[in-house]
Amino acid sequence: MGKYDKDRFQKELSIRFCLSRKMVPFLEVVTSSSADLSDNAEVLTDLDVAGVEIAGDGGLRWAFFDCKSGKMSAINRAFWAAGVKDYVDFDKAYVLLKNKPVHNQRLSALTMNVDLHYEDSFRELGTTNDQAFADDLFYQSSVDRWERVFDAYAKYSWSKATFELARNSVPLTKTPWTTFRWIVAELRNVRGEYDPKKPEHKAIYLDLMASAMVLWASLSRDIRRFYEPAMSKDEFEKILRYYLWGGRENYEIRQKMKVLSGDGTGQADMPAWSKLIAYAGITVAAPNCVLECAHICRELSIRCLAEENDDFDKRIKLRMSENNRIRQFVSGMNGYLIDAGALPKDMAKTIDDLLFGF
Repeated sequence: MGKYDKDRFQKELSIRFCLSRKMVPFLEVVTSSSADLSDNAEVLTDLDVAGVEIAGDGGLRWAFFDCKSGKMSAINRAFWAAGVKDYVDFDKAYVLLKNKPVHNQRLSALTMNVDLHYEDSFRELGTTNDQAFADDLFYQSSVDRWERVFDAYAKYSWSKATFELARNSVPLTKTPWTTFRWIVAELRNVRGEYDPKKPEHKAIYLDLMASAMVLWASLSRDIRRFYEPAMSKDEFEKILRYYLWGGRENYEIRQKMKVLSGDGTGQADMPAWSKLIAYAGITVAAPNCVLECAHICRELSIRCLAEENDDFDKRIKLRMSENNRIRQFVSGMNGYLIDAGALPKDMAKTIDDLLFGF
């Protein structure tokens, strides 16, 4: 039995719904306690599928899908979903049930931003986005293919923390700058493990890149708010530094710790700082394009382990040809993570060759 066998069909349908809306999906997001008073994180629940899309103002809008094939009270499940939605600070929840909810309950649920469905009504909703939404159109469309990446993580014990960051922390973070710093730190922790010749390692790295691009969809939007074309490089660098450390006070504490540790030279900057400044500078030109990069990275990640499909590959090529910034942004993130994480240079070339091969 696979990890995602429970309510598998509904989860797959939810993923395909996300893809039809150009949302970036996440499968089985584990939600832990907000309190950190024990040695091990306490798991509260999991979100069967979470999806993120660009909102009208350039921000991100999150939704999750609760999939239940067994019999249960529709309105009780709606109340549960509303509570979880508020706890994780998402914008909307969809509940997919086996039995048809009554109309009054569906309307009542909508007042809580919970959309109650059974499979037929959910299919009808999906066709309003795309008549073929339920078809197998992408590498991400199949739970079977998602499981191959999960199996790659499970195969290598060193990737456990990477999996937690990429699949659980990123969708639930309230401070994307902090989570991005964690990603860079974790890459440095396991830098000796990555082998660009192993498909599983490429899949893990690209999956992590997909999540990093989701974070940068938020970061680049925020950076655009304080970036001004007339500002000097030093001024931009100072504000960016404060922003990525969560404010001036946090940065100054970090700087003092650096001095106390015996390394009193230079600024307490992130690794490959000059390259990160340059990357921030190019993404502010089109922050709304960054989330599309996450989709491409996830497609390429699964493609590393799945049977290659000409139709799926054509869709990847089409989306990249429609937006030239995708290759630029993905290659830029690849270059930064390789340098900041001190990963093998061959990995950067391997990923760029894959990216520009379309």
